[in-house]
Amino acid sequence: MDMKNIAHRGGAQLVPENTLAAFADALRRGCDGAELDVQLTRDGVPVVHHDFRLMADVARRDGIWLEAPGPRIKDLTLEALCDFDVGRPRPGSDYAARHPALRAVDGQNPPTLEAVAALAASAPRPFLLFVELKCDASDDSADPDALADAAYEAVSGLMERVIFVGFDWRALARIRRLGGRCWFTTDRLQGDVRPVLEAIAQLGGQGWFPHFSDATPDAVAQARALGLKVGAWTVNHPADMRRLMALDALCTDRPDLLDALL
Repeated sequence: MDMKNIAHRGGAQLVPENTLAAFADALRRGCDGAELDVQLTRDGVPVVHHDFRLMADVARRDGIWLEAPGPRIKDLTLEALCDFDVGRPRPGSDYAARHPALRAVDGQNPPTLEAVAALAASAPRPFLLFVELKCDASDDSADPDALADAAYEAVSGLMERVIFVGFDWRALARIRRLGGRCWFTTDRLQGDVRPVLEAIAQLGGQGWFPHFSDATPDAVAQARALGLKVGAWTVNHPADMRRLMALDALCTDRPDLLDALL
């Protein structure tokens, strides 16, 4: 079976999400790759963090957790961002309750995309990076073209191991013009998915990356008829994993459970 086990944010239910510790853990577990979220700092460095603002109950400075969403990533220099530790959720927080099996790793700053690419390049076997370009039309977001350009440059030496994904198709269209590989992400869809799949194909996408509930047999068959690979996010329960085993990739917070099934 050639289905890829992709650790979502590095395996967010197991190790602090979007940290070098998480991506190294995914490598040690034998995952086929990891998904990660990329944004731009004020000084134009692509860094890995999910929310547009530093996450409450996750980010802490001088040992004190943020109790509300912190400053925007786009407003912080890389040096300022590195003042924050994201390796341990605040005990008793909702985040900690939602991640009961998480093993804290202190001393984890939001890493640069370049550092994650270097880790992947050092792997003894191919390790895929699903690089999600975190941008949208809000004021909290970086410019999609600027983000795409910077992310592409950061992984330019590892392009055979990189798949760009994201909900903002403007950024993915830019990546396609640069020559990068893209699987176009969709949120939960209603009705006929064919127009969406045809749009992905027309934009030059190599794959479709839907919410797992949309990866029905009919939709997957339509995507493959258009020459698209199909992955799904975020698949955390064994019953769903079993149902979707025929896909090209599953993105999961629990790569350990998926590995046991494989």
